[in-house]
Amino acid sequence: MRAYSKAYQLSEIRRFPGWPGDAQAQLPDGEIVYLCDDFSVLADPIEGHETLFSSDSAEWREFCVNILEFAIPEDLAFVRAEPAGD
Repeated sequence: MRAYSKAYQLSEIRRFPGWPGDAQAQLPDGEIVYLCDDFSVLADPIEGHETLFSSDSAEWREFCVNILEFAIPEDLAFVRAEPAGD
């Protein structure tokens, strides 16, 4: 399970110009997928299903942040930054 993910309709994710045309073509645009904090896209972040898409490119990150407005909420980002206690 990833530390944080946000749900999107697949049609929103597919707007990325670098989205592979045949990637998960069998899934409908209305399918809910999850953009994770590592910028991978999963069908289900809890079950850890296969990665639908992953890229470390600046274009992908910019698309996620500026177009999809993906960001880890401040309260969760703060909790993630704290070291784990005993």
